[in-house]
Amino acid sequence: MAMEARIAINASIVGGNPTGLGLYSINLVRALDRIRDDLVVYSSSPEAFPGLRAPIRRAPAAVRPDFGMRGHLARILWLQSMLRVDVRRAGIQVLLNTVPEGIAGLAIPQVTIVHDVLPLRFPPEYPRQQYYFRHFVPRILRTSRMVVTDSEFTCRDVIDHYGVPSTKIRVIYPGYDPAVFSRNGDGFVPCRSEAPYFLYVGNLLPHKNLLRLLDATAIVRRRRPCRLVIRGEGRRAYVRALRARVETLGLEEAVTFFGYVNERFLRNLYTGATCFVLPSLGEGFGLTVLEAMACGTPVVAASGSSLPEVAGDAALMIDPYDAVSLAEAMYRVLTDEDLQEGLRQRGLKRAGSFSWRSAAEAISILLDEELA
Repeated sequence: MAMEARIAINASIVGGNPTGLGLYSINLVRALDRIRDDLVVYSSSPEAFPGLRAPIRRAPAAVRPDFGMRGHLARILWLQSMLRVDVRRAGIQVLLNTVPEGIAGLAIPQVTIVHDVLPLRFPPEYPRQQYYFRHFVPRILRTSRMVVTDSEFTCRDVIDHYGVPSTKIRVIYPGYDPAVFSRNGDGFVPCRSEAPYFLYVGNLLPHKNLLRLLDATAIVRRRRPCRLVIRGEGRRAYVRALRARVETLGLEEAVTFFGYVNERFLRNLYTGATCFVLPSLGEGFGLTVLEAMACGTPVVAASGSSLPEVAGDAALMIDPYDAVSLAEAMYRVLTDEDLQEGLRQRGLKRAGSFSWRSAAEAISILLDEELA
């Protein structure tokens, strides 16, 4: 029989069609639910947690991230009012926030997870979020007893931008779902194309450095036939700039854009790719690198931010500001089968060191410390 709920998980970031932060929250909640029996989960999307043992308290649909800024404002109001009252009434002893959205001035301990502070590093790309990160996140972090970050890189950012003492921060790496991201999962049909293709997966934003990736692809194509597949969505102005660069470089027949796709199709994109490329100028963790490695796909990644922490020795690391260096690394992977196999084997081994189980166990220890 389940114990009385002592720990509340604020998973209100989970929307009707979860991506990114929502998927992180879902996977973490599932993993914690397998090892603890004293949880209650707050979410507007209980259907995202099938088979969960913990009870789910429904948050209003208005708080979903699907509604953009309106949803964000609704979440902040709900947290400060309805959730504040509910956790007190329920006798909750610790609140876990799966993103840096919490209850300001809450008397009970909070543990808050910060995935990145990119809105402060690249403010023009986050014209609204930067104000939240600049003015409200500091209040939540001051209120929180402990802060969890996805990487040492984000830990340093939290210290530098918010002055949070290092003794108050724990670095806990996320995991990935091996039932989805592997070479031999259910429904495995690698995507085929006439020419080998490089793959990018992620948001379409300037700091992702995709204009240089297009330049590098054009350089590689002068030496060997290849294609580039870009899976993601982003701001219209930047997407227009990408398509304009494709036209300028004469890559219309060589570049394919996909919007967000389901996990099975994404896995097939990974497994069919000759190489996964992430030339990003800033990542809080770089989950797509981990997913690619788990699928046995060689990886080329930027040498900055958190990416070396994730990739270790299992990727070719490049200077993200140098399109020629990027092109050379892509060409090496494209043409050197021994290099491909070496990266593939190292990537599979590296991916095996990350799991949601280990992430949940580390966070569970923090929660127990706050309960003590």
